[in-house]
Amino acid sequence: MQKKKWVSWAVMVLAVFVLLAGGCGSDSDDDTKTVADTIYYNGNVYTVDEARGPITQAVDAFAVKGDKLLYVGDRETASTDHAGDDTKFVDLGGKTVIPGIIENHLHFDDTGIMKITPDTNWQPKDWILTLIGMTAAELAPGEWIYSFGWTEGSPWWNWEFNGETFAASPDRVMSPPTKWDLDAVAPDNPVFLIRTDGHSAWLNSAALTACGITEETPDTSEDPENAPDYEKNEDGELTGIIREKGMYAAYYIAQSHIPMFSDPVEKLAMYKAAEDTFLSYGITTFADAGITAAEVNFLGEKYKEGSLKARAYEMLAAGEEEKFGKPVLGEHNGKFSVNAVKVYADGSFGSRSAWLSEPFADDPSTDTNYGAPVYSSDGLKEVIKRASDLGFQVGTHAIGDRGVTETIDAYIAAAGSSLPDRRFKIEHYSMTMPDDLKRVVDNGIVASIQGSFVPSDHSGSMVDNRVGPDRLKYVYTWRTMIDAGLEIVGGSDSPVEDVNPFRNMHAAVTRQFIDANVPEGDPNLPWQPQEKITREEALKSYTIWGAYAVFGEKDRGSLTAGKYADFVVIDRDYFGDFPDADLQRITVLETYVGGEKVYDAAENSAEAVSVRRMRSAFNLTHAQIRAAGGECPQCSQALASTRIRQKMKK
Repeated sequence: MQKKKWVSWAVMVLAVFVLLAGGCGSDSDDDTKTVADTIYYNGNVYTVDEARGPITQAVDAFAVKGDKLLYVGDRETASTDHAGDDTKFVDLGGKTVIPGIIENHLHFDDTGIMKITPDTNWQPKDWILTLIGMTAAELAPGEWIYSFGWTEGSPWWNWEFNGETFAASPDRVMSPPTKWDLDAVAPDNPVFLIRTDGHSAWLNSAALTACGITEETPDTSEDPENAPDYEKNEDGELTGIIREKGMYAAYYIAQSHIPMFSDPVEKLAMYKAAEDTFLSYGITTFADAGITAAEVNFLGEKYKEGSLKARAYEMLAAGEEEKFGKPVLGEHNGKFSVNAVKVYADGSFGSRSAWLSEPFADDPSTDTNYGAPVYSSDGLKEVIKRASDLGFQVGTHAIGDRGVTETIDAYIAAAGSSLPDRRFKIEHYSMTMPDDLKRVVDNGIVASIQGSFVPSDHSGSMVDNRVGPDRLKYVYTWRTMIDAGLEIVGGSDSPVEDVNPFRNMHAAVTRQFIDANVPEGDPNLPWQPQEKITREEALKSYTIWGAYAVFGEKDRGSLTAGKYADFVVIDRDYFGDFPDADLQRITVLETYVGGEKVYDAAENSAEAVSVRRMRSAFNLTHAQIRAAGGECPQCSQALASTRIRQKMKK
C-alpha cells in the first residue's frame, strides 16, 4: 500500500516538472513549427488569391516545403514561423512573381514538331517550296517530310523568291497550293504539310500514294452539301489538298511512317522540344487537346520516369477514351492527368469549314456553304454522351455559331442537371450568339478562348469577309462573355498560334496585332475594341480561372499555402505603369514547377543558342521579311547550309 502511494506522488511530481519545463525556454515553438526548405523574399509577388484582396496588391515573400507552398505573405512572418537551420533564403531582388501559367488549349506533339522541322508557318509559297527542296536533298528517297503552319491566307503567300531575296508581288495571281508544286521539288519523298488551322493538309503525289488516296477514294463527308474532303480539279484529278476527316485519316497513316511519331527516342525529343518552349514562357500546366490512347500511354511512361516536368492535362481524341479506360487525375506527383475527351463539332473560318447557321459570305462557288460539321446533330450528341458516361470531361471544338449551338445541345442532353459539375468546355467558342451565351452561363459550361485568334483571323480581314458585317459583332466577344458571368480560360492552340501566353494576353487586352504600329485614324485597329478585357482578367484566364477548367483550382492557379509551388519570375511589374502594348514583351526569367527550377534564362545553354541560330539560318520569318523591306539576308546562308535538320535532331 505504501509503495503504491509513493509511486503516485512520484508520477505527479514528474508531470509537474515536465509541464514547467515545457512552459519555459525560448525554443519551444521551434519543436512544432513547420520548417521551410526555401524562403523567397524581397519580391513583388502577385498571388492571384482573391481571398487576400485585389489581385493587383502584392506581397513580398513566400515559403516552400517539398513541392508545395507553405506560407505566402511577408518575410518577417516567413522567417519567424518557418525558418530553420537548413532553410535556404533566396533574394528576389524586387522582381515580380506570378503563379505558374496554365495553358488550356494546345497541341503538345505539333508544337514540338514546329521546333524540329522546316518552318512553313505563314511563309511565302516560294519559300516553302525552297525549304522542302532543301530538305529533300538531304534525305534518302522515300523518307517523309512533314511540317505544320502553311496558309494561303498569309499576306506574304505570293511574294516571289529569286534565290536570294523576296519581293512583294501585288499583281501576281493568287497561286493555290497543289501536289504538282511539291512534286517539282521533292518527287521522291512523301511530303505532308498541315495548314495552320489544323483542318487541311497539302500532300505531294508520293504522300497521296503512300496514304492510299486515289481519284477513286470515296468522299468521307457525311453531308453531301459540303466541299469534298479530297479536293479535285475540273478534270477530276486530286490536287493534293485534303480536308477535315480525309486529312485526319491520312495523318494517322503518315504518322506510322514518320520517325518522330514512331521512334521512341525521336518522339521524346519532339515532346521535350515543346516542353522546353513551354517552360521558357512560364507555362507550368498545359491541356493537350486531343491525342490517341497510345500516345497518352507513352507520355504516362515518360512522366513516370521523370523525363518531363510540366504538368500535363491530356485530352483524348474522341473514341480513344474507350481504349484508355477510366479518367485519372494528378498521377506522378500531380504532373499527369488524363481526364478529358476532345471532340470536333466543325472546322475553321480559314478553311470555310466552321459550321454556320447562314452561309459563308465570301464563298464564290456557292451560296449554300454552311461549313463542314464533323458529325450530324445526333452523331455529336452520341459521341459526347459516350465520353461523359465514362466519366470524362468533354471539350468540343466549335467555331461557327451553329457548331456552338449544337455543342450546347449535346452537353445538356448528355449530362442534364449535373452539367456544371462536368465542367464541359467549348474550345475556341468563336461566335457568341446571345441566346447561346445565356445557356452557357446557366449551365456552367467553360469558355476556352485564344487571344491571338483576334489579330490572326483579322489579318487581311479574313474573318470579316467570311462572316460578313452583320455577323461580325458576334465573333470573339470576350468582354461580352465576362460581363455575362463567364470566367474565360486562356490558351494559344499552339502551334496554330504562338504559345507565348503574354502575346495572347496582349491580344485579348488590346485587340491589336502583335508588334503593330497603328496608323493614326485606322478604323480597323484595334479590332472591335469594345470587346477588350482587362490585365487582371487576362492574368486570371491563365491562372486561377484556367485552374478550374482542368479541375485544379485546389492545388494550382494562385500562390496560396497548400498549393503546388508553381511560380514564374518575370522581367517587369505585370501591373506596373507601362503601356498595354508591352504586355507582349514580358520576358520570363525563371520558371518553377513544384518548387524545382526548371527554366533559367540566365543559364540558357550555348547549345540552345546554337540551335536557335541554325533555325534562324534555315527558316525565314515574316518579321525578317518586314525588317528587310522584302529582302532576305538569311536566305543565301540557308541555301548554303547543309544537314541542319540532322544536326538539330542531335
